[in-house]
Amino acid sequence: MNHFAKNVITMLDKFFSTKLELNQNFLKKNIQFLKSKIGNQTEIIAVLKANAYGFGDILLAKRIIKEGIKNIAVADFEEGSRLRNNGISSSIMIMYPGLNNLKPIIENNLEPTIYSFEMLNRLILEGKKFKNKIYFHLKIDTGMGRYGFLPSELKSAIIKIKNEQNLKIKSVFSHLASSKSKEDKPFSLLQIEKFQIQKKIIEKRLPYKIKFHILNSHGVINYSNAAFDMVRVGFGLYYGFNNKKTSCIGELKSSISQVKTIKKGDSVGYNRSFIAKKNMKIGIVPMGYADGLKRSWGHQKLSFFRNNYNLPILGEISMDSCVIDLGSLKKVKEGDEVILFGKTQNIFDLSSKLNVIPYEITAGLSKRIRRTLV
Repeated sequence: MNHFAKNVITMLDKFFSTKLELNQNFLKKNIQFLKSKIGNQTEIIAVLKANAYGFGDILLAKRIIKEGIKNIAVADFEEGSRLRNNGISSSIMIMYPGLNNLKPIIENNLEPTIYSFEMLNRLILEGKKFKNKIYFHLKIDTGMGRYGFLPSELKSAIIKIKNEQNLKIKSVFSHLASSKSKEDKPFSLLQIEKFQIQKKIIEKRLPYKIKFHILNSHGVINYSNAAFDMVRVGFGLYYGFNNKKTSCIGELKSSISQVKTIKKGDSVGYNRSFIAKKNMKIGIVPMGYADGLKRSWGHQKLSFFRNNYNLPILGEISMDSCVIDLGSLKKVKEGDEVILFGKTQNIFDLSSKLNVIPYEITAGLSKRIRRTLV
């Protein structure tokens, strides 16, 4: 990016009231932590589905590539095509393709995951229309109960694949159902054992090198001895693991659009669901449920912060705004910055208060929120 383009982006950033700032140093630190668990021989697949869990897929794809990660995974062909159209030339794995979009996946040099005989038959059919070799990923269901060939189906699938000269498996993978839970450790170990058995079967039947992977972010932490050739990580890249060696890369900020004083008995918001019991100083923040705040998080369940002061939301959250209690601040003016999560409020603490997981907070953030690298 040239100097002029950088200046334009910096100027545009100033025009947005609500921003999700992505800390490049934290991202690098998280990558280094993950690498320390798996070693240099195991590759990282960066999972950028759902707009990189809400953090910004294109922005992070470019940054992640600069950090040396060569493999990307997304959910569907639309997400993969979006990356391709924005100059991302890395290997892009489509984790959940549909029968109706295998053709555009292949045309965009994307790599589909094949998880059933119906998908495999369609791939074989589409593959005959293309001269170039088609690389794809094969998924095995070892106990997650979602996408994937059952172990009992695998031999038949491999025979069909072996007979097609222009099809080539790039990787074979499975997904741990409960990689974080200590109580489910025996089940996770059983899944890994099943995967190892299938790995041997595949390696015996196909004459070329195939990469294998089963671990997600928490799998890397708890079962690093099963890292195989690759690991798929999203959570660990963006949120870290709530420890001293990792950090959430994002800080979500907005600003106070208006400051006003209301009197005892005045109401705030739709349905007059908050009635002031005293004279109060309030602020309007230009962030609502169209930006990713749940309406159920109103009524003082959710708080913004300024200078470590807790500023709870009053009444119902609107589509484009919410109202906060400024009573704890001595000095405040319109345009002042407030923080929803980041240094002031850890996203893990926030998700715990709201009884959700961090994914639910960030994946729902609207694309109209400005994402920027700092």
